[in-house]
Amino acid sequence: MSKLPDTIKQAAIRWYMQMRDAAPDAPERTAFETWLLADVRHQSAYRLVTSTMEDFTSTDRLKNLSDALTQQQYFEKTQRSRKLTKLGSGMAVLLLCLGLGWFGQIQYAAWQAMPIAQHTHNTAVAQISQRKLEDGSVVTANANSELDIIFYRHQRVVHIKRGEAIFDVAKDSERPFIVQTAQAKVTVLGTRFAVNQLANRVRVSVDHGRVQVARADDAQAPLLLRDGEVAEIVANDVPKRVNRHAGDGFGFAQGLIVFDQADMQEVAETLSRYRQQPIQAKFFGQTSPNVNAVLKTKEINDFIRGLPQSLPVTLQQTSEQLVIQPRP
Repeated sequence: MSKLPDTIKQAAIRWYMQMRDAAPDAPERTAFETWLLADVRHQSAYRLVTSTMEDFTSTDRLKNLSDALTQQQYFEKTQRSRKLTKLGSGMAVLLLCLGLGWFGQIQYAAWQAMPIAQHTHNTAVAQISQRKLEDGSVVTANANSELDIIFYRHQRVVHIKRGEAIFDVAKDSERPFIVQTAQAKVTVLGTRFAVNQLANRVRVSVDHGRVQVARADDAQAPLLLRDGEVAEIVANDVPKRVNRHAGDGFGFAQGLIVFDQADMQEVAETLSRYRQQPIQAKFFGQTSPNVNAVLKTKEINDFIRGLPQSLPVTLQQTSEQLVIQPRP
């Protein structure tokens, strides 16, 4: 275990404390399994943490320790065994110190891993909601979004399960602010940025400050964004800067929707956040036309009706959804 980097050891302890009471369908289980499978050293460290905790919770192990201490007292009374007693005592103290050190580290990690505040922030279709958090940070969630907000003593974490949000983060050098999605992990100390979770990508737009964008599994080096920069992560690819106006990512807070070379999948997914009946785009490969537009949310229906006049697409209304597809 000593050959394992400290960062891996600490991560294994944090995951153990987080997952020991987690439900089978807990949202963080996918991230844990991804971390576990990413490196055999992760698996070795996690097995050792598990084994260590079993040692401290096993009745048989504790009994053996008690028996060993009893034997040690006997040796101390026997003059013939002084050398053995000295060696045995030294080994016992060393092993006990090592065990208590690990146990203390695990208990400290458990204390850090215990949430001090936890919220769910959901918005309905066509509803935009702003919330001020305990640390003074402000979260503005776009329509039809779902966020889990968990504050710990050593970090502040937001899981975006669906949708889009703007984060105006209060600076705290002791507790980084982390936004996690299925594809991305965004880490900051204090700044203003927006995260848009789409079906096939995550887009991060920075208004001001510095934002670190990485894959969700931390498998590769992160990308550092500064004022006015935008990055995207597509599937399991690395984060990449894209040539977009960062201010577009904050438009929904003013009731605006901005499309910049958006394919029909992005158009359909974005507009569906404001409609009771969703929109589906049926395009394959590179056949989708791209859209450049700025519209108000109250103009969505007019915009949809005008799509066949400006693009080679057709609209098909079903009982469950509106389908946009290529013109025959």
